[in-house]
Amino acid sequence: MMQRRNFLETLGWMAAMSAIPAETLVAANVVEGDQKPGKLLYFDLSTEWEHPPTVDEADGTSFAAKIVKKLGESLGYEVICTKDGSIFDGDLSAYRAIVFYTCGDLDRAPENRTGISVKGYEHLLRSIRRGTGFLGIHSATDTWQCTGELWENQPEVDRTEYIRMIGGDFITHGSVQEATLTITEPVQLPSLQTFTDRKLRFRDEWYTMKNFNPDMHVLLVQETDGMAKDGGNACYERPLYPSTWVRKEGEGRVAYTAFGHDKEMWQTPLVQAVLTDLIRFVTNDLELDLTPNLEQVCPEASILRR
Repeated sequence: MMQRRNFLETLGWMAAMSAIPAETLVAANVVEGDQKPGKLLYFDLSTEWEHPPTVDEADGTSFAAKIVKKLGESLGYEVICTKDGSIFDGDLSAYRAIVFYTCGDLDRAPENRTGISVKGYEHLLRSIRRGTGFLGIHSATDTWQCTGELWENQPEVDRTEYIRMIGGDFITHGSVQEATLTITEPVQLPSLQTFTDRKLRFRDEWYTMKNFNPDMHVLLVQETDGMAKDGGNACYERPLYPSTWVRKEGEGRVAYTAFGHDKEMWQTPLVQAVLTDLIRFVTNDLELDLTPNLEQVCPEASILRR
């Protein structure tokens, strides 16, 4: 085993989607030189705490996998859903994008699972850098984390390759509660353009994070004012910080959103619309501004405690 340190519903959206002919969406997703739609790979292995949406149901597929499959197929993709880490040992070139809803060090799989090998880890990162898209959901930032003091940012050179790639590193979370997200200007995701006040309010499990990649473009900002800060919620006693962002890793497009702790969130039309937009982005079907804006919209994101 490699050591951890080194191993690493909105109406506006629906109208916009309905205005695009289905054949146009499928045609946009055809792999060059092939007449078949490209593939998406959805991976939701957890080696630590397994979130309810990632638990396999009676048919052997998780609740979240079913949603991603539905969203991907609506865009013309074949979606492969698995918890088998050996898939990364093989050729990943057929996949337009890889979606992670994972948790823990994925090389350390439970007895009944196969983790991602050193070779697979290298294949994953190389594939992204060569142009395969990557979307991380919720606990994907609680995956192959950095070592070092929990409440300190680690220098970029000391962060795991995976954390540098995804763009942020999970610290902890408080109780499930309502909180506000602010949409950054200019509003880019089609699913968010109907919110003229630029505010979203949800009940979810809100991650507090660190080790933000400075080249990210933040789409949604976690507001901490108004959040409960008692007991285990003291982690929100900090300035606002990124919640959803995009960036480039070599030639690959990377996106992350903190949404998605429970099944209720996954059933929310707006959350599904945001995920669809992010899938379109990482598969090169949606253009977004990638100009780094972390310092402008979250200037104190590196402050982890007030």
